[in-house]
Amino acid sequence: MARLKTLAIVLAGVSAAPMLAQEPLVAGAPDTTFPSLEQGFREPPAAARPQVWWHWMSGNVSAEGALLDLEWMHRVGIGGVHAFAGGGRLEETYVDKPLSFMSPGWRSAYRQAVARARALGIEVTIAGSPGWSQTGGPWVEPRDGMKKYVWSEVQVAGGAKAGVLPKPPVVPGPFQAAPRSKGFGPVLPFPPEYGDAAIFAFPTPAGEGLPAPRYTASAADVSALATAPADLSAAVRLPVPADGTRPYVDLDFGAQRLVRSLTVAGDPLPGFDVLVGDGSGRFRPLARVEKVGAEFPAPQHTFALPETRTQLLRVLFDRPGPARLLPGRPIPAKPTPPIAAITLNRLEANAAPRVDRFESKAGFQSVVDVEQRGATGPTGGAIDPRTVLDLSGRLRPDGTLDWTAPKGRDWTVVRLGWSLTGQVNNPAELSATGLEVDKLDPVAVKAYMAKLFSLYEKDAGVPIGKAGIGSLLTDSWEAGAQNWTVGLPERFAKLRGYPMASWLPVLTGRVVGDSRASDAFLFDFHCTLKDLLLTSHYAVLADAARAKGITYYTEAQGDAPRAIGDGLAAKALSDIPTAEYWYRQFSTDPGQPPLIADLAEAASAAHLHGKPLVAAEALTVAAGQDPWSFSPAMLKPVADEIFARGVNRMLLHDSHHQPDPARKPGLALGFFGQYFNRNETWAEQARPWVDYLARTSFLLQQGRAVADVLYFYGEEQNLTQRFEHGFNIDVPQGTPFDYVDAGSLASVVTVEDGRLVTPSGMNYRLLFLPAFVDRLTLPTLERIAQLVRDGAVLVGKRPVGGLGVTSTDAKVRAAVDRLWGEGDTPVHAFGKGRVLATSDLRSVLVSEGIAPDIDIPAGARLMGTHRRVGEGDVYFLSNRSDQPLRASVGLRATGTPQWWSAEDGRARPLSYVRDGAFTRVDLDLEGHGAGFVVFRPGGPERLEVAPARTVATATIAGPWQVSFEPGRGAPATARFPTLTDWSGNADTGIRYFSGGATYSRRITVDSTMVAPGRKLLLDLGQVHELAVVSLDGREIATAWKAPYRIDLTGKVTPGAHRLEIKVVNLWVNRLIGDRQPGAKPVTWAPQSPYKADSPLLPSGLIGPVMLVAQEEGVPAR
Repeated sequence: MARLKTLAIVLAGVSAAPMLAQEPLVAGAPDTTFPSLEQGFREPPAAARPQVWWHWMSGNVSAEGALLDLEWMHRVGIGGVHAFAGGGRLEETYVDKPLSFMSPGWRSAYRQAVARARALGIEVTIAGSPGWSQTGGPWVEPRDGMKKYVWSEVQVAGGAKAGVLPKPPVVPGPFQAAPRSKGFGPVLPFPPEYGDAAIFAFPTPAGEGLPAPRYTASAADVSALATAPADLSAAVRLPVPADGTRPYVDLDFGAQRLVRSLTVAGDPLPGFDVLVGDGSGRFRPLARVEKVGAEFPAPQHTFALPETRTQLLRVLFDRPGPARLLPGRPIPAKPTPPIAAITLNRLEANAAPRVDRFESKAGFQSVVDVEQRGATGPTGGAIDPRTVLDLSGRLRPDGTLDWTAPKGRDWTVVRLGWSLTGQVNNPAELSATGLEVDKLDPVAVKAYMAKLFSLYEKDAGVPIGKAGIGSLLTDSWEAGAQNWTVGLPERFAKLRGYPMASWLPVLTGRVVGDSRASDAFLFDFHCTLKDLLLTSHYAVLADAARAKGITYYTEAQGDAPRAIGDGLAAKALSDIPTAEYWYRQFSTDPGQPPLIADLAEAASAAHLHGKPLVAAEALTVAAGQDPWSFSPAMLKPVADEIFARGVNRMLLHDSHHQPDPARKPGLALGFFGQYFNRNETWAEQARPWVDYLARTSFLLQQGRAVADVLYFYGEEQNLTQRFEHGFNIDVPQGTPFDYVDAGSLASVVTVEDGRLVTPSGMNYRLLFLPAFVDRLTLPTLERIAQLVRDGAVLVGKRPVGGLGVTSTDAKVRAAVDRLWGEGDTPVHAFGKGRVLATSDLRSVLVSEGIAPDIDIPAGARLMGTHRRVGEGDVYFLSNRSDQPLRASVGLRATGTPQWWSAEDGRARPLSYVRDGAFTRVDLDLEGHGAGFVVFRPGGPERLEVAPARTVATATIAGPWQVSFEPGRGAPATARFPTLTDWSGNADTGIRYFSGGATYSRRITVDSTMVAPGRKLLLDLGQVHELAVVSLDGREIATAWKAPYRIDLTGKVTPGAHRLEIKVVNLWVNRLIGDRQPGAKPVTWAPQSPYKADSPLLPSGLIGPVMLVAQEEGVPAR
């Protein structure tokens, strides 16, 4: 199969295009790939350099500070800024003359900043709204805000006139009349906005409604539940018993009643058991309901119950767990008390069937628990879809319905409309806060973007394009759920192929047809919302950016499944798919499984759709208890993991704008870091760390990724939901894979020579269907069948049925039988391809002879990623352990491997031997070491390189003269007879010192240490945190991670020299020192949580310091 040529790609709006390697375009032409790789690796171009998120918050802005920020960024090698204008909950106003967003002073400062950034070659990106989520602002008119559907009902006797239909709730909020009280951003008063959508009627099912029961409880008077208000405001508080038992509420109907469903609204709403009483004090279980798994659940939830007749129903609640204190938040002044009571806003049983959890399935929250899909409630009392009448054209302006109900039965008439969710952009200054725009209305989104660009371009006078703003970013989704827009029924019919009129009662929770059919409609409804989010929001944003000649980044989902949409499909619409990955766990389970999925989602979107860059908001940290406590050495292992998972552009979070040059460490983004700005103690020593990130990014931007498996995750959940609480364990370690969504499977994946291929040059050996994908829509199944017919190999168990109204179980099972074969056939030939009916991917890889791409030795914690560049191969490998790794690692490539170090840009030979499918290379990595194995074409079958041998050492003992950075509370100089930790020094000025201190002394280098053929190293031993080494007044290099070694080879001669070692620690100790009784403050940090008794951090040069002479090994075949 012809390999897609890898050409240099210029991205619109990128200040310097990635230096992408080219394959020879003419047979026999000289291969220039590796010289260009070496040059770009040594001196990475601007496109490879990390960018930073630059927050201007709460009017704390100055033109002087912005220019100083940019000058520092240029000095340390930052390639771009993502400028956010925020405020609100995270930061108070501290400057004397605040510059609010788009005020005259703000515009002037911003205009100067953009001009200076472009003059320095720094890319400028703006966010999609004030704050960072999502697309909203005060210029959004109420009619263009995010919408939810609402409804009202009346009962009409047969033969009677309908009369006036009450207007549905118009309160801005998440559900019916419930006002907005939770979620991201402030709750602001907006005028009611309402529009009618449909009027329909259906015969009232027998048994609809129940007489109000008598409510009693384990404790407290809960009788108010009988008259719970429609706005779901607090009705009763159910105490949690102190004796460890579970709280409950009993519903006594006074006589035997038919019960088919239960609706509950509460906060917090734990899981519960539904029990049926026999009147003698005994109860039997009827149903178990688990806690709703959503970050922001719908205000109420309806559950289908097994049909039963009873007089007494008990709802036995689980005891609520302790209030969760997210790791990294500031420690509260008072301990969080245990939850003492459950607030119940509604608890209502119904004799009529209801669609199980219809509120979540209909989009009143962002996630649907697919484990509960198709929960088969009773079919008795269901509505025949043929009896649903569309009365939409009969509503008069005064609300009167011009309709007489047919005789012979009672009718339920529903007035369906829409009102606002009330969601606002956030976190922004109040003056810059307004409604989030309707994400499902492309006209409103286009107008929104025109206004946003106009604010910058016309009002602020900042050009958009190459001379000014070069990119647009939409951050992780924090805009809540939306499930309606004007014209949705017409767009539903176009997308799904049938009208929704007969199914509209399902939107109120009624069962139409039966439970499975109702769920099928809600699946189609949910898919329509997902499709409209793509075409009306993300695609419109991308088009708006490209029309201006700028680049579009989007995170789409982020750290949780918050949007009703597919993250991979949304990312694929951007120019630079973007993920996020935090320095450590915050709102996720340990190990950050959804963020790992998010990284893979962004990388997969880029690979499938031919986008050379994959970005990540990187190293974000919740540091409410330990701010300003991070060094490059600490950050590197996490950065390496991000790279190993496919990212090649770092967006460092955060570099907060510092308006006042004199106040240090200054402002932070609430309790969120990083604290990577010009006030960081090691700010001026950051260049080697930034260069490391740039070199790594540069090589990972070359060529194309290598993957063997295309992992189709189905049509029901996005990846961050699927892997919200667990990791993907289907794919064996060392086997590269990409995820694929249904849209990409249909639009960009074809088959050539038995392999799945894309126009971007990707090719895969297998299409994998994991066990959790057991239902498919017919179009997706037919697409999979076509790929297999064309020669693909499909691995996966046979689906059990369909999804959606038109993809019936019967149709899907018939198609499955054709593709998988009748019965339990383990291998079925279909066209040119095969179906392997198993979910055991590991065994299939073995049977198909597909070797791991990276053969990782047992017990080794090694991660990596592989890119094919021209005729060579590039592997990035990262030791995930803090212990050294010395092992032979098999790489599925041929040629001559070299080790390329991103720390210094140097290459060295490796010992290796060819072994079947592998080239086995000998790796010697320090704890958390990482780098590249680069294969050049050709070379011998094996090569042995003797390890370097230490031949001489010389300890550099004290005394040391130490000079401390002025203005930080330490003495100007101090004498250290031996190297010791500053934090244990008797002098409080040294003990609490933060900043840079220079150790100096005279040394004598013996001639034997610098003999020809020898390498001379300066080993600094233990350092906290960075060290800059100078000899005779000439700066040599910076050591920023262990082992803290500087190569002095060729830089020193025998004899006397003056050695200087500038060591920089972190801000923490000085912040603690300023809390000591009677201390004169040196720092200014309004968000500092440190106290006088907070533990100090080890600081300074602890050593031992040694000269080490080595003889390097030479390659021998």
